Amino acid sequence: MRAARERTGRLLDDLAETAVSSVYVLEEVEAGRMDPGRRIVEILDREFEAGGVLLDAWAHAHISDRLSSGSDIDGLWSEAFQIRAYAPLVVPEHFQTAEFTRALDAAERPLEPHYVVADRPHSRRLMATCSGPPYHCLVVDETALHRVVGTPEVMRAQLAHLHDLAQARHVTVHVIPSGTRQHPGLRGAFWTLSYSPRHALAYLPHPRGSGHLVTNATHVKGYADLFATLQGAALSADASLALLADAAASAGEDRPRRALTAGTAPAPVPAAGRDREPAR
Repeated sequence: MRAARERTGRLLDDLAETAVSSVYVLEEVEAGRMDPGRRIVEILDREFEAGGVLLDAWAHAHISDRLSSGSDIDGLWSEAFQIRAYAPLVVPEHFQTAEFTRALDAAERPLEPHYVVADRPHSRRLMATCSGPPYHCLVVDETALHRVVGTPEVMRAQLAHLHDLAQARHVTVHVIPSGTRQHPGLRGAFWTLSYSPRHALAYLPHPRGSGHLVTNATHVKGYADLFATLQGAALSADASLALLADAAASAGEDRPRRALTAGTAPAPVPAAGRDREPAR
């Protein structure tokens, strides 16, 4: 950062005013004693006309520092620019209402009080009134919208909340319709977290524990490519919004079930003719 500033001849006082920061903070950043955060770095990258080089350097340093300090997904969330999540079975925790989370915990852990469930990350719940970044993109299977968790009231509130989120400027939701053939996402849920054009992580949530962070660049790109494939199999944002509205309106209603059979049964013999002698 110091090299970029000196090359452009900018003064710390001027940059501090532009970045809505302080000279002290920028001095600490130049000395390598403070992480400036993505917001300040984006401003400085633009002011120095660095073309994303400064942002990439910060992203690399930020991720390395967080991982070396043992951070889980909670510690890596806030500075991401974009978080993309794929959910085949249940709506991800940061898209859930508090009541839905409690109902899910009760179903998963019937012998444990909700207040002692502390071994999973506590992702910040999204609100429709908030703004990005991070910007969020969710691809969810339609079956996850119809799988009843808790009471019908809990489900209606959850789906209404998801519908509200899908209309927020910082959230996009895509639904993969039930019965999609050649489904590309049968191996489980995952997230990708992007910090700059060249630096990202992947995350695999687990029912217990903090989940698994994927840092290998090849594997992270594989998850990013898979998410793009899933997005291609899903409905458009507008069509998904309409489907969410229908799901919220019908939440808790009995869905028609098809009878399980081993094939087509022969037609029954009329009662009047069962004992009749065959014609000769």
